[in-house]
Amino acid sequence: MSFWQKAWIKISTLLKAVLTLAVFLCLEYGVFSAFIYFGIDRQIYKGLYNFITCVLVFAAMFFYNLFCSKRKEPVFRLSKVGPDQVAALIVIGLGMLGFVTTYLGVVDLISEYLNPVNEAIEEYRDSVDRFSEVPQIVIPLWDSFLYVFTLSFFVPVTEEMTFRGVFFGELRKGFGPWISVILSAVGFGLMHGISVHIGYAFVCGLIIASCYYLTDSLVAPVILHTIFNIFGSGIPTLMTLDCFKFTQATVNSFMFVVNMVSIIFMPLAVVAMAYLVIVKRKKEIAAKASSEIVSVTVQTPEEHSEDKEVTDESVEVENIQTEDGSEADS
Repeated sequence: MSFWQKAWIKISTLLKAVLTLAVFLCLEYGVFSAFIYFGIDRQIYKGLYNFITCVLVFAAMFFYNLFCSKRKEPVFRLSKVGPDQVAALIVIGLGMLGFVTTYLGVVDLISEYLNPVNEAIEEYRDSVDRFSEVPQIVIPLWDSFLYVFTLSFFVPVTEEMTFRGVFFGELRKGFGPWISVILSAVGFGLMHGISVHIGYAFVCGLIIASCYYLTDSLVAPVILHTIFNIFGSGIPTLMTLDCFKFTQATVNSFMFVVNMVSIIFMPLAVVAMAYLVIVKRKKEIAAKASSEIVSVTVQTPEEHSEDKEVTDESVEVENIQTEDGSEADS
C-alpha cells in the first residue's frame, strides 16, 4: 500500500469520526430548537429533553452501524463478556468515580487561590445540579424521575454508542487501537464543553475506551458509564426529591460514604485493569493457537492426497516392472 493510500485511509476515517460528533451535536441542537419553537421550557422539562435527545442519537448510531454491517464493516463490537470481566469493570467504574472525586477535590482547593478556577467550579456545580436554575416545586415529578432514569441508564448507552461505538470504531480503522483510544478521549473531553468537565472527562474517556478495546465489547463501556452516572448523579438527584423527604444531612452523608468507598477502589481499579489485559492476552494466544490448528487441519487432507498419488504411482511402476519381468522370463 502506497503512502497516499495510507494517508487517504487515515483522513477518511477521521472525517467519518468527526461526522459522528457533528451528527450528535446536530440532533441535540434540533431538539433544543424544537423546544424553543413549541415554547417548552428546557430547564423545567430537562428529563424529557434528555430523553428525546437520547432516542434520536440511539436511532442514528444504531442505523449507522446497521448500514456498515451490511457493507461487512460493522463499527460496534459485541463480544461476550464473562462474569469475571463484569466484576473487574464494576471495580474500575467505582475507581473511576474515585478519581473524579479526587480530581474535583484538588480543583476545589485550587479555586480558593485562583478566581477563574473558582468561577469554573461554580459553573460545574450548577451544571450537575438538577434544581440549580428552576425550583423543584415547578418541575413535574414525572420529569424528575425521567431525568434520573435517562441520566443513569439511557445516556450511558447512547454516549457509548457514539463515542466508543462509532467514533472510536471509525478511528480504529485508520489509526489502530491505542492512538484511537487517545483521540476518542480527546473528543469525549471536548464534547463536555465546560473547563472542569474537560479534564476528568478526558481521563475517563481514556479508561473507558481502553476497557472497550480490552474486552472487545460495547457492553464494557456501558457498564462503566452506568455505574459512574448512577452513583455520581442518579442516586444523589433521586434523594433530593421532596417526595422521599431525605434531609440534606442524609444526602451529604450518603455522598461522603460513596466518595470514600470510590477513592478506596482506585488502586483496586488498577489491578482490575491489569486483569483485563491478562484476559485479552490469553484470548489472543488461544485464538492464534486455534487458527494454527485449523490451518494444519486444512493442509492435512491435501498432504494425504499427495501421498496417495505417490503411492498409486509407485504401485503402477511396480506393476509395469512385474509385467516386464514376466515377459523377460518367458
